[in-house]
Amino acid sequence: MKTECISLEVGESHPAYQWAKRQSDSVGAFGHIGTHIDCYERSPDASRYEVDAVVIDCTQGMPEAGALAGLDLQGRALVLYTANVERNGYGAPAYGKMLTCLEERVLEQLLEMGPAFILVDSYGIGLHGEQHIAFDKKCEASGCFVIENVFLNREICAGLISLSISIDMASLSTGKRCEVIALYR
Repeated sequence: MKTECISLEVGESHPAYQWAKRQSDSVGAFGHIGTHIDCYERSPDASRYEVDAVVIDCTQGMPEAGALAGLDLQGRALVLYTANVERNGYGAPAYGKMLTCLEERVLEQLLEMGPAFILVDSYGIGLHGEQHIAFDKKCEASGCFVIENVFLNREICAGLISLSISIDMASLSTGKRCEVIALYR
């Protein structure tokens, strides 16, 4: 078995760090860069989780409703491997332009399956702006939380077994930094 931290750390020289620094609400902005969980109306009950993982390869496109049949997601982490970070680099223009959004009916079907977390190696599961926030809130209302901007690659995803997730619950931002450790074969 192997373990690897799949969280993205953003140093002071990174463009995302510089962007956050320039914002009028820099505390809030810093919470939304790198690997984080958005908590707009509700936060997870604990700051640490150990969860089994289920991976969907999204490198050829995001899943459609039919692709979800038979998945056991109850209490698990659903990992959406888009290869966005791997191909485009976090924060690059191509990273923000890659479409890694779920259709609303697919999200609703996923939430009915009861995952504890949805992780994505991209900026989120909804389009930038209002849909992004609305999808995160819909997940929160179902007791599921979205962790954005994790680093995934084919080797990790092919053998992923479980995740250890630590959340900075003390953060005053709606974006709470996370450390995510992958256990894989």
